[in-house]
Amino acid sequence: MPKDSLRHRADNLARLLADGRGAEILAELQKLGLETAGVRSTAATTSTPEAAVAASPDGGVLGAWRVAPTPDGPALHRRDLPPEELRSWADVEHVPAAGDATRVVLLGESSARGFLLDPLLTPAVALQRQLDAAGARHQVVDLAHTGADLRDLAQTLHQLPQAEPEVIVVYAGNNWVRSRHTPAHLDLLAEALRVGDYLAMRRAYLDRIVAPGIEQLLDRLSRTARACGSEVVVVIPEFNLRDWVHDPELELPPLPAKDLLTWSELRSEAEAAFDAGDDERVLTVTAAMARLDAGTSPVTGYLRARAAGRADDPRGARAALLDARDAVCGLLATHTPRITSGVRTALVEGAARRGFRTVDLAELLRADDGLPDTAHFLDYCHLSSTGIETTAAAVADVIAGHAPGRTAPQETLSAPDRAIGDLLAAIHNSYYAQRDDRVVSLVAGAVTVPEGRIFATSLLRLLESTGPVWASAAVPELTARPHAARYLAPMLSRSAETLGMWSLQQALREVVGRQDTLVPRGRAVGGTVDVLRTAEQGLIDGAFQSVDHRPERAFFQGFGPVTHLGFRAAAGTATVRLTYRVPAAIRQGDPVTVVVNGHHLGDLPSVASWTSADLSVGPGVLQDGVNRLELRWPCGGDDWPERRLADASRLARGDYPFVRAVQGELFDLAVEMHD
Repeated sequence: MPKDSLRHRADNLARLLADGRGAEILAELQKLGLETAGVRSTAATTSTPEAAVAASPDGGVLGAWRVAPTPDGPALHRRDLPPEELRSWADVEHVPAAGDATRVVLLGESSARGFLLDPLLTPAVALQRQLDAAGARHQVVDLAHTGADLRDLAQTLHQLPQAEPEVIVVYAGNNWVRSRHTPAHLDLLAEALRVGDYLAMRRAYLDRIVAPGIEQLLDRLSRTARACGSEVVVVIPEFNLRDWVHDPELELPPLPAKDLLTWSELRSEAEAAFDAGDDERVLTVTAAMARLDAGTSPVTGYLRARAAGRADDPRGARAALLDARDAVCGLLATHTPRITSGVRTALVEGAARRGFRTVDLAELLRADDGLPDTAHFLDYCHLSSTGIETTAAAVADVIAGHAPGRTAPQETLSAPDRAIGDLLAAIHNSYYAQRDDRVVSLVAGAVTVPEGRIFATSLLRLLESTGPVWASAAVPELTARPHAARYLAPMLSRSAETLGMWSLQQALREVVGRQDTLVPRGRAVGGTVDVLRTAEQGLIDGAFQSVDHRPERAFFQGFGPVTHLGFRAAAGTATVRLTYRVPAAIRQGDPVTVVVNGHHLGDLPSVASWTSADLSVGPGVLQDGVNRLELRWPCGGDDWPERRLADASRLARGDYPFVRAVQGELFDLAVEMHD
């Protein structure tokens, strides 16, 4: 065929496929190819986990290890994997054969890894110590994997018979509403959204993807246990309800414009009622909010919990906090790991039906008021040394056949290592915008230990330095201890000028800076501060990640009603320069309000096209050190009908949706200091 004819046909095809429908057609062709490839390969697959492992080119592989048969049973040898992959598994080079010891394997995610204390203290290390004290010989093999979701755990179970376990302990569930999605999943969600709304999409996600996935995993666990002749212990995770706060970028429910505006007005009314001490009014108004948002905003439950707590109703407070925790799950947003009420119920009931024994951390780690005891947590779901030891003691009792509570938790982590673990927790909590007072509490407790104060001083020096993070002289000091090196290595390898973490900087200055003045209080910090440069960015330099799963962008998008940013400067006068837009305000005329350190700088017009503006910062507004800037956006979301249809099309193409309305966008934001 002549080249001109080929070009003509290619041009015609390109025109036909150039819009959203064309992209969906291409996606359907790709899915068809995947499915027919799967049909062609079905005849070559085997029916049992054991046979599949034997037939697979990965036969002999178990997580980060290779399985080697010995006369005393299978041994494990660490594979040569990239450092970033090895970091997510146990720091163990070799696992000998069990011999005459009972082999206990621990499967799970970051909580089961002992995140922030690993490798000094992990649930597996603590469990081994507790079982050793019980007398009988056991060998605990740590197969927990940071970030493991349903699919990862299924893969480990698929490989597990090679290790010949006699007891399987599964401590997981925090990542099960954050799993990866197949084309069939996205098709299902697209159809639910197209014929319904975002609430229907969420129901389909939780009821038709997550719930069956849990059942399938528990079935696989049961089959694997039968094949190995193993007992099963399921550790049901708990969430730190008392200390956790929601992500402000995930506050707004995905509602049509009229309902979202009504919801926002009700929220303001509920907050005013709470400030006035009228808890009955708060409960009445939040009930109206819940009827609108159907449980998709954490704000509703959080306000209700605060009112119930003040009214001395711990049961009501716990129920409301559970609702707040679960609200964002199923809406395809990036959120911190958490077990939901649905996952918990599936674990409790599924374990009971299959005869698995359980250790329920909601019962084990709770305080007298029914809420989790914060002493057992480092952040929202990862356990402190006391939480790990208490959990390990309970699991040891189950395995050894003891009555609950017979094994006493131990505390083997040294005071310096606990202090540095608390400072790592302060970093983690600040990174995820958790409560300022929680960050301060962690720092204040840690610096009572000399090693903790030295670490905190180095940390403050790093945060207040300029230049690439990796080049700071504080990096070797901060990575000297194993658990600090494990957690901080990825963060401290960045070329960013600063890590931000304004809550942490402020806490360190309050606690450490009182006696250790590291940066003179009156020193000017730069002529112009690029505020967006210290906003959380993605892997691409100068690009921003969103709360949804969509690709990074070259400008910042705010999905919450208020965008909170920080910067470091010296006291004095300045000019705030910004380029912004408000793409879909519901009410025209509502302004964009700019606030610095609680001082109202001015109101800007709500415009849909990129607009630049300057605002003066007078004397007494800026302070030496950390400063906070807020942009309070008008209620956005007038594009709901178009966004819903576009999101359904994105899902059908194998892409991810926006779901939430963009409230405002920033292209530039700088603070120019005056002499």
